[in-house]
Amino acid sequence: MVILGTLVYGNVLLAANYIVSTKSTLISKMKAANPGDTVTVANGTYSWGQVSITNTNGNSTGAWIVLMAQTFNGVVFEDSTYLQFSGTHILISGFRFANGNSQANNVIQFRDKSGTFANYCRLTNITIDNYNSDSTGSYNNTGSKNGGDILNEWVAIYGVHNRVDHCTFINKFNGSPTMVIWYDSTNYPAKSTPTYDRIDSNYFKLHGYQGANEGEVIRVGTSENSRTSAYNVIEYNLFEDGVQIDPEIISNKSAFNTYRYNTFRNHAGGLTLREGRYCSVYGNFFIKTTTPQSTQYGIRVIDKGHKVFNNYLENLDGNASNSLTTNLRCPIILYNGVTYSSDTTDPYYANLYFAADSAIIAFNTIVNCVGGAGIVLGFNGKDSSFYKPQGILVANNLIEMSKGQAAYADTGVTFSAEGNMYKAPHGLGLTTSTGFTSETLTFGARVNGILQPPSIVQDAAVNTSNYVSLLNGLDVLGKNRSPIYDVGAEELNGTGNIIAYPLDSTLVGAGTPLQSVPVRLISFTASLRNATTDLKWTVANETSLKQYQIEYSTDGISFKELGNILATNQSIYNYEYNTGGSPKNYFRLKLINEDGSFVYSSAIVIDEQADAAIIRLYPNPSTGNININATNIKPNTFIVITDYTGRILKQSTIAAGLNNINVNGLGNGMYLIQMKEEGKTVSNYPFIISR
Repeated sequence: MVILGTLVYGNVLLAANYIVSTKSTLISKMKAANPGDTVTVANGTYSWGQVSITNTNGNSTGAWIVLMAQTFNGVVFEDSTYLQFSGTHILISGFRFANGNSQANNVIQFRDKSGTFANYCRLTNITIDNYNSDSTGSYNNTGSKNGGDILNEWVAIYGVHNRVDHCTFINKFNGSPTMVIWYDSTNYPAKSTPTYDRIDSNYFKLHGYQGANEGEVIRVGTSENSRTSAYNVIEYNLFEDGVQIDPEIISNKSAFNTYRYNTFRNHAGGLTLREGRYCSVYGNFFIKTTTPQSTQYGIRVIDKGHKVFNNYLENLDGNASNSLTTNLRCPIILYNGVTYSSDTTDPYYANLYFAADSAIIAFNTIVNCVGGAGIVLGFNGKDSSFYKPQGILVANNLIEMSKGQAAYADTGVTFSAEGNMYKAPHGLGLTTSTGFTSETLTFGARVNGILQPPSIVQDAAVNTSNYVSLLNGLDVLGKNRSPIYDVGAEELNGTGNIIAYPLDSTLVGAGTPLQSVPVRLISFTASLRNATTDLKWTVANETSLKQYQIEYSTDGISFKELGNILATNQSIYNYEYNTGGSPKNYFRLKLINEDGSFVYSSAIVIDEQADAAIIRLYPNPSTGNININATNIKPNTFIVITDYTGRILKQSTIAAGLNNINVNGLGNGMYLIQMKEEGKTVSNYPFIISR
């Protein structure tokens, strides 16, 4: 063992580097490590049993505390070795777990043996291969091995702001998910602490558990904490060649999560929004290329407020045995349920099905798929007395089925449709064709990994302006859409950089280049209320960004720092600043990457010489009427009420003083009031209708 000691010059503590080859030395050095220190495990094969690391020296903004293999894959853990760790800003990299058996213990766990969680930590360049709790079995991709009765997870994520990236997980055939995000409370419907975790650029291959439940690849939460606003991002992962029986590759069980730019190739199952609300699923690729039936489907939508858009689904055959009847393995399917999630907080319902509610299914491409229907509204495999999906919007989707119907709606489902194009051997499948047009759809050659849509989709989307905020102006590849959008996931004449396409094993997983697509600043705006400026910015591809630095100037030349906001994989950020009445105020953003590089946004200016209009609305939530108290408004000011896609539902002029607005015609859900002066939107106010 070689130890490179810590050097101190004056009051400056320099980073230390240690090389270790015993379990006890690793644990002691990691316990004492400070930010900037590195503990390196010498190359070799080790059987260490439980390795539990506790460190209390790190902080979320300091340098990493690093635990790494001497060379990538040069350290192999086998037999019963498993790793537990807690601390802040710990980075673990380069290890391989192979042909081992940790029994009921998780192979890697973001908490130590005392149960203390890890926060702001990162697991990268890790390989876990055939580390199953049944040591007698082997996986041969035939689906014949059950994997025994002992269940364990390969990666269990506890704490907040953690990341798992560029890892490879292969040959898992025993029960329990490969990876789980856990929470700090299991008292439904109480909300746990938001986790803000990120799972990206990983390779999941040959997942083959032949039991039924508890066989998904990734689970994000549990039924008991499904009301938690979690804000996790699962992106740029590849799921390939899985033959699991569980119908869920990803199982979502918390709220406000984002699933984007993932590839699901030749893998039984699909992405299921099983529990939890208000998730976004976009830019994903579901593709089957093998001949045998794999029961691969696309996206299942359960519960309230989900948005499914810009996804590409090709050759899926999950429902191949059913030509006209519905089945849970269709390309996109919305579920009936025992009730609506907004109707109850009774723990009895926590792990049951809530009916799909207020969902958006828009700008998806379904091509050469087989089954009952391309888009199913109301899975009727459950009791017919179940509650049916309500308030569903199906818009500008491109559906080309090689078998079955284009769409299906169960009796009692309430939905609206516009701009959809379809071709299917057994027709549309709906009692009304409103919002659906039958076309001859012939797809072209494969470009950027996907089949090119026919030219008829070009500039054919209905009501583009209603979907600008939903799509952020992008298509499935991340290209800029034209002023009038194309129908389906791809914009034929899209411009700008391609930021996503179907992944392969050279792009993700352990040992692949740690490259990230740069963040994209979609918009940066400012609005004024008295002397307070509200800054708001919208971003996409927040992959390698560390933080936003907000800067301020009174002359537009010399800027000073106002504050910093950590990049937490959201799409929208806000910052408020009281300028103290300065006549003109300039603001800009400094976008700082994890490697220290940065770029600036353009500066925006606010003029405070004029009094800003103010409106206050109440009650919020509302049951049928909203009172708006308006101050400092100009003549002919009016308000516009939109849903969260931007679709205009109602507008009305308002005057100074108290205004009563009737919203009885609007259903339960989230809405936005825009106040417009002289034709320009000057402020936005969210509100909720709940009856």
